[in-house]
Amino acid sequence: MDGFTACPASKYAAVSLGLRSNKGLGAQFTDYAPQTPSLRVSRRRRSGMMRGMKSFINTIVRAPVLLLLLCLGASPQAFALIVDGLYDQEIAVQGQGDAERIRAYREGMSAVVLKITGEERWLRNSAVERAIRDAQSYVQEVSYRTSSGPLEQRNFINVRFDRALVDRMLNDAGIPVWDQNRPAVMIWLSVQSADGRRELLSADTDHPLLDIVKEFSRLRGIPLLFPLLDLEDRRNLPTDVAWSLDEQAIRAASARYGADAILSGRILESPSGELVGLWQFLFRDNVESFDSFERDLKVYAEGALERVTAQISSHFGLIKLAQPVQVKLRVEAVDSAKDYVDLLQYIQGLAVVESASASLLDGSGIELDVSLIGNPFLFAEFITLGRDLQKQESFVAQERENVFYYRWVR
Repeated sequence: MDGFTACPASKYAAVSLGLRSNKGLGAQFTDYAPQTPSLRVSRRRRSGMMRGMKSFINTIVRAPVLLLLLCLGASPQAFALIVDGLYDQEIAVQGQGDAERIRAYREGMSAVVLKITGEERWLRNSAVERAIRDAQSYVQEVSYRTSSGPLEQRNFINVRFDRALVDRMLNDAGIPVWDQNRPAVMIWLSVQSADGRRELLSADTDHPLLDIVKEFSRLRGIPLLFPLLDLEDRRNLPTDVAWSLDEQAIRAASARYGADAILSGRILESPSGELVGLWQFLFRDNVESFDSFERDLKVYAEGALERVTAQISSHFGLIKLAQPVQVKLRVEAVDSAKDYVDLLQYIQGLAVVESASASLLDGSGIELDVSLIGNPFLFAEFITLGRDLQKQESFVAQERENVFYYRWVR
């Protein structure tokens, strides 16, 4: 199982759902040490290094990044969470007959579309409905497995769908595609039982609500973070404060985890069995609160999760432009050949980027020509998600149209 890249937090608990980065995740819930800061070049040595960098970049600026990686041994690092397996689906089957296989293909296609669009409403789109009926045309790879239990033997089919074909179908239908680079959502859940006892849930709490939330995360490819509820958490966010959904206290307590969004909820289990609750979703500078009333815990929890997932996926969803947009990216603190290679590979790896190449190098940084297949706003949002580049606020007043100013902080 692959895992997360380290976040600014000293350690945190995270749901494992096929997440990938350059650091492995060995267990479902894992503690992390903070990332070791990289060494920076002294001002005295920088002038000579920049002369060497100019010579280096002039030599290889148009060379393939793969070749540079082979030469330099560079390895990419990123803070953003990469969710693997979005185009793969396992479905239980009764056998390997044609009818059962076609049924499984259609069920798998529906699940994949749901994962990469984030919203159930797209399953009712006419183009998507046609694609699901013709799901076998999108299949890239198939395998079977058998699971033997104490009472019965179960058969499964593993289907991998062709990413390019599926993405093209959605793009032609004008449906945004949510890339595998996804924001991590911090979860704070408070429960009050019928006898009045309140409890703040951690990843290890034995409560059916957590099982529902984790399963939703697995099926939909949503990276979730749960609090450790150690002494620091309990000091920063006591149970009664969490129950009050105090926005500032929740933001402060979540800061150590480095999450991109925060979902907090309180649930009251009434003596009659009704679930009464209030939810608060914090994303960027926005605050959204909504309540819900249910008797079924699964329906109650998934309703809030669906709402949050739809909002995040619509924010990061990519619709390809008819013609690429050209922008410039100005980056400071690119101090070595390895920094340059890592920066170029990082930018070229963003879903919204078609191509990127260096166009200018001077004493203060490097400038890249970037071709985008999506909205420039989305380009900035993906950079924010990755956290390898820090926006240079001092340049805001000087910004030219379609020029982005950042500092390399990896």
